[in-house]
Amino acid sequence: MEEMKELKVNAGLGIGDTDSLHDQMIVVDFKMVTFSLAGKDYAIDIMRVKEIAKAGNFTYVPNTSPFVLGVYNLRGDIIPIIDLRIFFNIPVPARKKNQPESMVIINVQDQTFGVVVDFIDKVVGVSSSTIQPPHPIFGDINIKYIHGVVENGGRLYILLDVDKIFASRQQKEEVKEDLTPVAASVVREPVKLQVGQSSENLDIKFIGDTLSAMGKFYISAVNENWVKERYLEWKDMRPSGNLQIQSENDAGEFLSSFLSPFTKRFWSEAYINAYYKMLPENTSSVINVWCIGCGQGYEAYSLAVLLRMRYPRAHIKIFANDSDLLAISNAPMLSVPDEVASGIYEPYITKTASGSLTFLKEIKDMILFEYHDCTHQNVVPDIDIIVARDVLSFMNPNVQRTMIEEFREKLKNSGLIILGHNEAMPKQDGWLRNSSGDIVIFTKE
Repeated sequence: MEEMKELKVNAGLGIGDTDSLHDQMIVVDFKMVTFSLAGKDYAIDIMRVKEIAKAGNFTYVPNTSPFVLGVYNLRGDIIPIIDLRIFFNIPVPARKKNQPESMVIINVQDQTFGVVVDFIDKVVGVSSSTIQPPHPIFGDINIKYIHGVVENGGRLYILLDVDKIFASRQQKEEVKEDLTPVAASVVREPVKLQVGQSSENLDIKFIGDTLSAMGKFYISAVNENWVKERYLEWKDMRPSGNLQIQSENDAGEFLSSFLSPFTKRFWSEAYINAYYKMLPENTSSVINVWCIGCGQGYEAYSLAVLLRMRYPRAHIKIFANDSDLLAISNAPMLSVPDEVASGIYEPYITKTASGSLTFLKEIKDMILFEYHDCTHQNVVPDIDIIVARDVLSFMNPNVQRTMIEEFREKLKNSGLIILGHNEAMPKQDGWLRNSSGDIVIFTKE
């Protein structure tokens, strides 16, 4: 293809005929594939580039974010196609059906993506020492997605950080100071202890301080009961008396029993049936569900099957979002393993032309997967069910307050909330706990 030929022609050191002798003496130890977006020059580290391609016959995937153009069969590998222009909110001309697009095929965390750009230019070699830090002057895109800027041949290239673009985004640590004052009463601050208090409380305080730093886990009224129980187990596990968390491995070990059952897995038949019994009657013709932190889609699909069983006549819409771009981009294409495709799931599964198992269109159409950080503005209708398993505990208390207040605003008076197995809505703030065995839901008073 023409682009590949051009890349090979220009794959030298990126030194033009008019460059000075000084420029030619620079040690070239970094190469990048350059391309344009809306008339500006961008680049990606060539070590992250698998190849370039030109294609336009993408397979549309319903209920995905606007920047996901679909999937593409790259010599037998089905890869997601991401339009960087839409991702960066850059204006894009109306696209004609099957119009060929210039693509950079990249690898991120063992996953292959096709990235659509305006025009692929060439390979440029530079000295890594000439790469400058990003600057807010490049306002077209968020500065956190920029690795640096570098000049070559009279052109300034914006070097993108593909790990930041495609990998999990860091949870926001702070919120604006002008948060609504009423939110301050929703979640209590982590327990603040004085020197004269019990050694147990002091231990828990120190553990909490370390968990927030190393595990991004924050003790609050949402999880403090579990923390106290886990502390007692931790004491038994540490007979030497060294209870403090000193590394990320320690933090991971302390939190190892926190996550809910069937995290990153399809829910079992027994688990679905247990929730089926807890869900109330709902005669509404439309049921809206907000599934926060849905990851790769296991939870959202399990939820869709549960709700289709419980409310067979209702029009159900699940707004499933996650701030992990890699996970959420693959969620619509999630396949079903043979061991799952039986029993309670069987009526909702079909076989594709390639022989793999997937969910029926009826189930897929229930779910709108969206790349979104729930700590930003959430545009969802009034909600019947909120599912936020193991989400609140990994937000700092300020953000927890804001989210719980938003839950209160968006949840219908007859609605319910499902939190993580070891989380609870603060009962002193007007939330009722309803349980059956290990299954718990929360409703407004």
